[in-house]
Amino acid sequence: MTNTPQRREVLKYAGATGAAAVGLSWLTNPSATAAPAFPTATPGPGSAGASTKSAGRPLDIVVFGNDDSESAHGLTATGSDTVTGGLGQSARVLNPSEPASYWGGTLKFSVAVSPTGTTYVTVRLWGDEHDPTATEAGFGSQNWRLQLFCEGLQIGYQDEGAVDSLDILDTSPRAPGRFFFHTLPLPERMTAGKEKVTLEIRSMGRIWSYGQNQAQLYYNQTTPSRGIYRIYTHTEPYFVPPKGEVQGPAPIPEARTTGAEVLDAVKARVQREQTDLLTTATPATMDGWAMESLAQGYLWSGSPAYQQDAAVERVLQAIDGRYMAWQSDATVLTGSDQQWQGFGRVGLCLALLWDHLGDRLDARVTGSPYEIANAGFEDGGTTPTSWSRPGWASGGGGTWSRDTTVSRTGSASLKLTATTAGGYSYVNSAPRTKVGAGTYTYGAWIRTDGVTGLGAHIDPLFFDASGNLVGSDHKVYATTGTHDWEYVSVDLTTPSGATQIELHLRLSGPGTAWFDSVDLVKPTELRNAGFEAGGATPTAWARPGWAAGGTWARDTTVARTGSASLRLTATGDSGYSYVYATPKVQVGSGTYTYGAWVRTDSVTGLGAHIDPLFYDASGNLVGSDHKKYATTGTHDWEYVSLDIATPDGATHVEFHLRLTGPGSAWFDDVDVIAPAAGTAQQPVRRAAYKNMLQSSRDYWRQHFPHYSNQAQICAIGIYQTNRGLGLLDQDLALPEAKARDYLYQSIGMVPYLGPEDADGNPTKPLGEGYYQVTRAGLTRELGYVGSYGEVTDWLVMMYESVTLGHGGQEAPELREQMIKMVKARGRFRVVDVDGDNARVSRTETVIGWRNEVYPGAIAYASRTAWDSNPLMSAAVFKDPDLVGWTQEMVADGQLWPQLKIISTYNWTRVGLNALRLVSRDWDDFQTLASRPGRLPTGWDSPDFVFTDEENGAVAVKHGRQLLFASLYWRARQGVNDYARIHHVTPVDQRSATIRQHSAGTTDDTFTARDWILWDYAINDPGAGGLPPGGFPPPGDTLHQSQEGDVYHLAPVPADVPDPTLGVHFDGVETMLVGRAPFYHCEYGDYLIAMNTSTDKVFTLPARQDFGPARDLATGETIGAGVRPRVGPRSTLVLHRI
Repeated sequence: MTNTPQRREVLKYAGATGAAAVGLSWLTNPSATAAPAFPTATPGPGSAGASTKSAGRPLDIVVFGNDDSESAHGLTATGSDTVTGGLGQSARVLNPSEPASYWGGTLKFSVAVSPTGTTYVTVRLWGDEHDPTATEAGFGSQNWRLQLFCEGLQIGYQDEGAVDSLDILDTSPRAPGRFFFHTLPLPERMTAGKEKVTLEIRSMGRIWSYGQNQAQLYYNQTTPSRGIYRIYTHTEPYFVPPKGEVQGPAPIPEARTTGAEVLDAVKARVQREQTDLLTTATPATMDGWAMESLAQGYLWSGSPAYQQDAAVERVLQAIDGRYMAWQSDATVLTGSDQQWQGFGRVGLCLALLWDHLGDRLDARVTGSPYEIANAGFEDGGTTPTSWSRPGWASGGGGTWSRDTTVSRTGSASLKLTATTAGGYSYVNSAPRTKVGAGTYTYGAWIRTDGVTGLGAHIDPLFFDASGNLVGSDHKVYATTGTHDWEYVSVDLTTPSGATQIELHLRLSGPGTAWFDSVDLVKPTELRNAGFEAGGATPTAWARPGWAAGGTWARDTTVARTGSASLRLTATGDSGYSYVYATPKVQVGSGTYTYGAWVRTDSVTGLGAHIDPLFYDASGNLVGSDHKKYATTGTHDWEYVSLDIATPDGATHVEFHLRLTGPGSAWFDDVDVIAPAAGTAQQPVRRAAYKNMLQSSRDYWRQHFPHYSNQAQICAIGIYQTNRGLGLLDQDLALPEAKARDYLYQSIGMVPYLGPEDADGNPTKPLGEGYYQVTRAGLTRELGYVGSYGEVTDWLVMMYESVTLGHGGQEAPELREQMIKMVKARGRFRVVDVDGDNARVSRTETVIGWRNEVYPGAIAYASRTAWDSNPLMSAAVFKDPDLVGWTQEMVADGQLWPQLKIISTYNWTRVGLNALRLVSRDWDDFQTLASRPGRLPTGWDSPDFVFTDEENGAVAVKHGRQLLFASLYWRARQGVNDYARIHHVTPVDQRSATIRQHSAGTTDDTFTARDWILWDYAINDPGAGGLPPGGFPPPGDTLHQSQEGDVYHLAPVPADVPDPTLGVHFDGVETMLVGRAPFYHCEYGDYLIAMNTSTDKVFTLPARQDFGPARDLATGETIGAGVRPRVGPRSTLVLHRI
């Protein structure tokens, strides 16, 4: 790609201080496939250059629900009803199909267009309509879409396109009591030389943008669409409705005085979850949020975990569980919990609890994914940890609990009760236990009281790696009635494809059953090696049919350990008694040790001995006669063993215990020890934790992502893991300055240098001058983003990763930059009223590149999200302005509505958020003094002009108007000459994608593809399973009206080797190439001239058609003939006088 500006756009280069001066010729001929560079004829009174005070009438108006208007436009409606909607105005709704599908009803009609220039289509919508299933935190299930078509071609893209959907149903009322307008341009080549075209509006279901296939992306429309009131066509970007149209008055906010009870709900949630984490939750399966919650609870006096040793141990057990999971699945490092953070929370938890760990780090890692957790029910509260009741089993009317008054061993058991003939109580192990090939024994000890019906039983269920059930119905029942402990077991060969099991413990029918000492014996282990299970004879042992002499029994009066042993007796000189283990034990190559403890009484002859017999995979005997004898006579327990190399071809061993000659012999604690069995012992925690933290830190140093929020999360993880390493072994830790550098890179304090190579050298994929946060304080993805730009939660987490815990340090440089970033977001707030007519501030999302959620979430200084609460930034940073904005939120009555999700959403991530609100932020906020600061975008706040040339974004407050603009707008492969506008007054709102002009691009081009969902391919090497442009929607094949549009690429810095960052899918989202060096955008009375370059000066031509204007930043009047110079990284915002 060349970086040479198009010659046809450059009039001259002239010397200037520190920059090249560029005059703009405006002589470009309009392209048939892209926006005209500038008008070649004098604009008429209805053009974009005309004052809105004398704006021309619309070219056409279609009034839906009005018979005369619909007839005049040849309307054909399919699956549509006429309704009376807002302010008594007529509208049409589009119904779902029968049966429901992604596509719903349609409206097809003709409209007048301009044969020259750009014709715009504006839709009129009612501001109270919204998805009733949505929450303040995000999407609902009914955010249906409306898509515009022209002459059968789709206008723009269905998701996140520069030219977007005609509408996406709002998640909250966007403009309560008023209408609002959305404007889209028609492709110029479709209207050139025409005075009329056929448009169509089609209703659709919802789209989940993260879907990995068509079924996950597209969801059926199941209820009617929102009302569609009017369609207008016009030629100037700024739409002015005809005089006399009913609009709705500016709202008068009402005070909200209710809702404080939600804080009590949050507090109750925190207490409930802290108790669960301390007593019931399974430590080995706790995610990072849960382990941090328990660590924070240990330090908070309001938690039941406060200064409880059990809390510290359970946090470490949770880390153990994460270590064990990682050992068996490397993707745990890269894909679990918060992606990109790796094992960062492990390091943070160590820092939080370091002063309270004692010698626990010298203990060995606990738990294994190959063992049933809490098999003796010793851990838990009212219910045992690592066990749960299936949701579908709640209808049985039974109960389940952890009983500390009844146990076979230890101090507790599982108690199941049912009261009716059809009643039942089912419980299963959780998490699932991993299994391999071969035959396993599944067992449990069961005690019953008054059990009838089918009774108490076990039932192992098998699942594949994807969690699909592949084997069930293996029930084995205990005796009914009332009896003491009975061992119930079943030997099962792992079904093909199975990798994990759930062991179900069940009671069917009335009565009470207790379960204890649950076990899973692997194919490589002896069953019932201590003879604890059985009746007159032990389970899992048998006598060969050819060995009928002598007797064998399970003796509960003699035992080396436990409560039983195996007794063999013979009475004659040639008498014998032989017993063997069943099933056979799986063995591999190498030398195994086979042993047993033997006790004898009056044994003569050859005596008591062991004899392992070897078999191949087909069951053929391939090795025998390995007898090892105990001393004869009478003696106490003696260990008898022998080491045997597994014979060639042998895969299994059958362990024989024998008595040859008269006397009695007892056997106990039989064992088979695999080669180098000591290496299977788990490492001590300190070593294991060092391994996982260093692996995480170094992996993410080499995979440092380039999107802002991802880079921040990754930097946090790198810093947290390094901090943990510094505590465990200072020699392994990076210097503090190096560790902080990743934080600095991620928030724009120093240039982003990208992933490092194996030697720690940065690869600089975006050169040496790319910053993750702009000079103005906004994140970059690629331009301005709405919800994704609200990163206060990550900033606070980053800050506290440095300041909290053992050895925490002050970080004033971080705090200063973070406050700047939060304040920059304060310029992108829309102040209106909510559905209850209470004053509200919301994030500006209309001009955001990602996540089309309208209107934005409630936000003042901080918003509510999975990881943040609305008090967070004020409580942590204590900046006077942020405190004032937060106090403004409380005064508006908007604190309580935001806490609902924190009180109800059942996720450990949100639980941690709730904990910090209750344990820290709420109390800290109460101590802050009253501050006068209020949001900059409030109607009573001073005017301002905020420009961000790196993001191509503008925010202006001018009297009773707010103007938000993205000039660099969803331009992912080249400069598309579209701008996105959101214009807000107390009375109305306009959102629009409009044509603009640009300069300074290169001769390299990208041609738009015939894609429907997205206009790009995802820039992620792991997204190869998603076709460029996304999966097409279900139904007939559609075609794109923008196919063939040609976009010139912007120049990129010479030190950027590849702006695709090595991802070369067709149409991939590409860094920097879509941001023009210069933009000229007119919208109504506003003219924006933005220079995004670092080394050029652009000179505007005279603007006789626009007329004199005021520079909103300086207040200076700029005459129509004055030609202002716009220097590097600067913006001129003019307002027509």
